[in-house]
Amino acid sequence: MGASQDAKRNEVSARTREPVGQEIHSIRAYQYLRNRLISGDFEPGTRLLYGPIGKELGVSATPVREAAGRLANEGLVDLVPQIGAVVRTIGRAELIEIYEVREIIEPGAAAIAARKATADQIASIEAELTKMYAAAADQERSGTDVAGREIKREFDRADLSFHMRSLEATGNRAIVQTATHSHALIRVFGIRKNIHDADSMKLTCAQHQAILDAIASHDADAAAAAALEHIQYGLMLYLKLMEQLGMESDIGQASEVE
Repeated sequence: MGASQDAKRNEVSARTREPVGQEIHSIRAYQYLRNRLISGDFEPGTRLLYGPIGKELGVSATPVREAAGRLANEGLVDLVPQIGAVVRTIGRAELIEIYEVREIIEPGAAAIAARKATADQIASIEAELTKMYAAAADQERSGTDVAGREIKREFDRADLSFHMRSLEATGNRAIVQTATHSHALIRVFGIRKNIHDADSMKLTCAQHQAILDAIASHDADAAAAAALEHIQYGLMLYLKLMEQLGMESDIGQASEVE
């Protein structure tokens, strides 16, 4: 009787553990894909192949498929029948909508950060800007018109972290979550890949410096104004680039990635 009960308990325990293990694999796949999407590793229009991506992670295709479902709910990929997950493309109207959200959220967030940021939080924001300046200097020394992959990655990672540290200084999780989603969409859609010459990088640094200076001096009005100017300039620049590159409808051409 005791052995039978032990066997049943072990069977129940195994069944209980299995979904937990699958869930962990799904979370890993989600984090892996999301990070790569935000880093710009996948071009808009790219098909994500579940099997090969699963092999990269040492998991089956199922957790990758589940992760793709979560990413679709966030608007980062489309789930296409008979094809699977495809990295989202974006049109002019949707880009404007995303920036309208940023214009509503981020100036107010900068003002809150200016009122509430601690010395440590200000230092963490400044540290990211320092990395951006370094990447811009590397690009200027390179003598090339457009930054290479490593400089782009370094600059964009620090740029995103600058915004995240600034948002976190508000102490408001709802603001952080909403604004983070807008930043993720901009990076996934891939427009930023076309704005990595030394002049544009230095201008971005200067605009970030204005935001940082206002937060550090606890000037809420100046922080809001600097954030709004930065966002409006970004939208103007991206719309101009879309026009120049023939992106008026959707960004991205279909391709496959492992």
